[in-house]
Amino acid sequence: EDQERLREWLPENNLVAFIAEDSILPRASGIDDRPLDNNTIPFKTPDSLAYEVELPNAGVIKGMGIKEGITLIVGGGYHGKSTLLGALESGVYNHIPRDGREKVVSLDRAVKIRSEDGRVVSNLDITPFINNLPLAKDTSSFYTENASGSTSQAANIVEALHTGCELLFIDEDTSATNFMIRDQRMKKLVSDEKEPITPLIEKIRELYVNHKVSTVIVIGGSGDYFEIADQIIMMDSYKPRD
Repeated sequence: EDQERLREWLPENNLVAFIAEDSILPRASGIDDRPLDNNTIPFKTPDSLAYEVELPNAGVIKGMGIKEGITLIVGGGYHGKSTLLGALESGVYNHIPRDGREKVVSLDRAVKIRSEDGRVVSNLDITPFINNLPLAKDTSSFYTENASGSTSQAANIVEALHTGCELLFIDEDTSATNFMIRDQRMKKLVSDEKEPITPLIEKIRELYVNHKVSTVIVIGGSGDYFEIADQIIMMDSYKPRD
């Protein structure tokens, strides 16, 4: 009941996710979804991102709210970026007691997006991201039995939008680099008319403004995304900073 109420409360406050104070986010291992039971650091909320909500059973609780729009999760390696994203991804589900993430919730229409080299794409319009292919290959009804990293990630986003998705989760580590960014030096060498891939950084604002699809991205290597972010959360020794 408390978790369902939290999800109802999110859009009422223009939020896409919430992490309660003192939640335990790390898991025992990559193949063991039980909470890590030693040397864990309970989640602490920065004052500037704190929200309070009254739940039917737990009463008033405090935690960190993630606003609609574009949110970056940044920080050094092994400081908790992907752990936080993993908890948010699982926030579409209700958790059992003592899971540690019982009061970590996300909008239920959320989808994790990643590159999937070799996947099949069947008659999908991927022109917003892939267009003007050599030999005039059509991308308005694109078909392949062996998609590249960038093409598969574009297809995954388009398919998510078809399902009515309202929130995308993306981790730079599992993304195709050429789908995420194309810097100015590369643009000088390879002009736009010779590059069929429109990177996500050029479409991500449009996704929110025109389609109300928010995005939470873990970024460790590209500061270009700072320019289009609505908020940036830095994980510092497993503690979030605004």
